[in-house]
Amino acid sequence: MLSERDVIARVQRLTVTRLRVWVQQGWIKPVDEEARAALICNLEDQLGFAEEDVPVLLSLIDQIHGLRSELMGVLAALEDLPPDVRATVRMRIESRRQGDG
Repeated sequence: MLSERDVIARVQRLTVTRLRVWVQQGWIKPVDEEARAALICNLEDQLGFAEEDVPVLLSLIDQIHGLRSELMGVLAALEDLPPDVRATVRMRIESRRQGDG
């Protein structure tokens, strides 16, 4: 687990104040969220989002990650099925994409 000092040293534009505010607001967990701290810095500093926009953006990003994880689970389960069943599932998915189902 990284210390507060380590996270600040690794994330450009991150200050002690910013990190502590984000932890207090629940945007990141204490001391072990280097990637999330970097993301928030990028959202605010490089992309120009306001502080009040960050919770919504983080929520949407978390939802995307959750959905991606769920989809990976579905794909793994499909790979365990017999080839003919996988083919049927693929056909049904394609049919729904084309609006036939």
